[in-house]
Amino acid sequence: MASWISCLSLVAFGLEPKLGETIMVPLARALYVSETSRCSETATYATELNGSWVIGSIPQGGYSLGQIVEACIQFQLETVHKDPIHVTSHFLRATNVGPAEVRVSVQKIGKNFTNLSADLVQGGHTRLTSHLIFGDLTPVPGGISRSLAAPSPYARRLPLLNHPSAAVRDSMRRAWMFRSLLSWSMDHTILARNAERGQTRADVEIIGGGGAEWGAWCELTRTDDEIKPSSIPFLGDTFLNLPSLLPDSEPASHGASDCWFPTVTMTVEFMARIPSSPDYASRTVGLYSESRFLTDPHGRHNAHVEVWTAPSAIGQGEIEVGWRDKQYCIAVVDQMALTLPMDLNHRQGSKNKVITKL
Repeated sequence: MASWISCLSLVAFGLEPKLGETIMVPLARALYVSETSRCSETATYATELNGSWVIGSIPQGGYSLGQIVEACIQFQLETVHKDPIHVTSHFLRATNVGPAEVRVSVQKIGKNFTNLSADLVQGGHTRLTSHLIFGDLTPVPGGISRSLAAPSPYARRLPLLNHPSAAVRDSMRRAWMFRSLLSWSMDHTILARNAERGQTRADVEIIGGGGAEWGAWCELTRTDDEIKPSSIPFLGDTFLNLPSLLPDSEPASHGASDCWFPTVTMTVEFMARIPSSPDYASRTVGLYSESRFLTDPHGRHNAHVEVWTAPSAIGQGEIEVGWRDKQYCIAVVDQMALTLPMDLNHRQGSKNKVITKL
């Protein structure tokens, strides 16, 4: 089965490979899954972890988790609980480019939520194991509002300072092989705050604080691509990790540019549906991350990432009055990651490579 699914999926999308040609596949297409078996409370889906979306030699963790989310969305398609609400995933082994399958099973069906478990399996080994909660994100009309939104002073506002129309694209990490399919413009005002706080920390007594923050407008560059719910884990895993944000004066920053930051655990909370209105960009999101802790062994660190709507594509659109208050958070992503040599990434990618016979 795995020997033919990658060929069929490429041909179906008009991406039939030619000899010696590297096909760069848009994210929405690279998240394609195909149901191979199903009964009332279980199903199996075949998929292909595409080489377009790797870091070094290993598929990006959020992209791999996106395959699970996509399979579960397909599983829930004919139910009243169609929307992913929350995902918790443990990354047991590194995934690899090549065929895989997602095994989904129902744990509980309630009035408001359905609980699923799902594993991503490659080469006979479980690579990711996940628990997912599905529900209905349709706002409830009438009654008392249970939401915080502008103009409430308690509502969270878009943390990025500049409109994407004024943004200038920045380079991405060399190890991100998908950088031709994705672009971003970092918020340099946020980055400057890290340096300012670093100076303050050296001069005064510190209470709380610590860590670093980062933000950017991030965009899928292909016009035939789109952001969908299963894209969110990938986007929430696309940021600069804490070791990369530290100044040279911090020993923990040394060699960070040549490091791999594999995800160990990830949670995704879907706050709202992805907008379909033309008032929002269809391929662009705002990203904001905070990381507070970095510890031995293995440079273990946390990351809290917010995924926001965008009013326009990078370098396009016009600034309208009140544009910031119209943006809302789509999802919040938290993870624990490690700091490891990139050589290990390449060894893992070669050692466990899953070969597809074309």
